Amino acid sequence: MSLNFITANWEFFVFILLLSLFLIYKKKNLVLQGSFPIFYILMYRTKLGLDKMRKWSDKHPRTFLYLAYLSIFVGVLGMFFILILMFWQLFYIVSNDIGAGGGFVLPIKTEKGLESAVPVFYVPFLYWILAILVLAIVHEFAHGVIAERFKIRIKSSGFAFFGILAPILPAAFVEPDEKSLESKPKWQQIAVLGAGSTSNFIFGFLFLLMWIFLAVPFVENTTQIESIKFSSVMNGSSLEYYNISSGEILEFNGISDKNEIMLNFRNLSVNQSIELKINSSGFVETYNVVTFENPMSSDRGMIGISGISTQTSNKLGWEWIGPIPVIIAQLLFWLWLLNIGIGLMNLLPIWITDGGKILLTMLQYKFSLQTSLSIYNFISLLSIVLIIFTLWPALLSGFF
Repeated sequence: MSLNFITANWEFFVFILLLSLFLIYKKKNLVLQGSFPIFYILMYRTKLGLDKMRKWSDKHPRTFLYLAYLSIFVGVLGMFFILILMFWQLFYIVSNDIGAGGGFVLPIKTEKGLESAVPVFYVPFLYWILAILVLAIVHEFAHGVIAERFKIRIKSSGFAFFGILAPILPAAFVEPDEKSLESKPKWQQIAVLGAGSTSNFIFGFLFLLMWIFLAVPFVENTTQIESIKFSSVMNGSSLEYYNISSGEILEFNGISDKNEIMLNFRNLSVNQSIELKINSSGFVETYNVVTFENPMSSDRGMIGISGISTQTSNKLGWEWIGPIPVIIAQLLFWLWLLNIGIGLMNLLPIWITDGGKILLTMLQYKFSLQTSLSIYNFISLLSIVLIIFTLWPALLSGFF
């Protein structure tokens, strides 16, 4: 770990330091789960929000009954969808010889050597911490209010911290009484379990609409892009063969206006030949690149650069507003993306996720507890294997 890596991610390291000091100060209130110090969870139990959950449930019983029904549908369908999606993504990665299909959602700018060892889906620190806070509150409040709707006793709420050596990822939790939960019909149990991701999808969709119809037009009308930079290159990108890992894009097919360049980025086709003028480490050169298929849309192309950041300035007459439009637009972007993305991953059937618990509850409709546990453990293990091979597809190189 170099000094440049630490300075490039100083906000995250300061956050980890302050969080560690807080947890040491509150150690008497913490409950440890897992294997410290490698993979563990610290739980800080409180009673925050419990009264609100109860009041909301009592005040709007019909509304939350409808949300419960929706949560059953979304939770079950989402569990199957994300499992199939993981299979498809791994197949696409292997068949197209792509280096990685995802990463841990963290505000860490990785170095080239570290990037292959620890794949990271980079999110700027400010947006990461705000988005995690919002989606965690939305997720856990939904669990709690649906539990209250079915008169399931909630023991506590609070904050959780996932750690590897140091606490890294903050989260929240609502802890229902297990006996009270298990005494209810299985459809009510599934409704409680699916409510968290369902609420993330609802809010994610609302943030997406706000981003598309409010934030993006406002930014386009008030700001102009001064520079476009990227911090990493995907496997399969033409730029990888030029040995370029980061840089600033100066021209796109002779176009130097940065707003026009960004518009061109949004309308790439597959196998499109492009000339990019790039400043990489102070060396300016023009490179011929060919786009490849976007995994999310087969008729759209991508260059294969990531970690894109833009420097903007206000248009004449809008100087007074400063960076506010861009900050709001970027926050809304990460709010919708992380709500939907993490909501989906939470439905992947693994031991520690809501999707895993939904699977186990569903299996018990048809099978004994012992048979259900055997199937549940097998599918959970399979899901873990899918995640590992998706993050590190090089592990499969000996099989194909």
